[in-house]
Amino acid sequence: MPRRAGGLLIKKKMAKIIIVEDDPMISEIYQKKFFESGFDVLSADSGEKVLELAKNEKPDAILLDLIMPKMDGFQVLQELRGGGYDSNIKVIIFSNLSQKEDRDKALNLGANGFVTKADYSPSELVAEVKRLMNQFSEQKRNEERMNGNGAA
Repeated sequence: MPRRAGGLLIKKKMAKIIIVEDDPMISEIYQKKFFESGFDVLSADSGEKVLELAKNEKPDAILLDLIMPKMDGFQVLQELRGGGYDSNIKVIIFSNLSQKEDRDKALNLGANGFVTKADYSPSELVAEVKRLMNQFSEQKRNEERMNGNGAA
């Protein structure tokens, strides 16, 4: 919601997120929840589509399912982190694959977070993604301060 500050209209920038889910009904539920919470939402139902959107739309974050036809989430993550894509895009794995090996593999490939689908309702997922996005922003500010690029 825009607000006024000193006579100027200030509109907070919404985080742009890509939701990668191949089940249309589940995808629609998540899209609606994130949109209602102020996110600029894009969706993809395949690895190829998310890579295209990541290159063209410059998202802040990708909520990436691991189980998809043709190109799985691990392959997508490898592509995203292999070059040619903005390294500042935060990738949060959102999957029912919750074994330690899956989590470790995703994090080793460059995922910024891992959320198990079964542990979150759609509303709880939005809250968790917001928490992670705030955490990422704070980490970036701290890095900038440590490097002398930010205000103390």
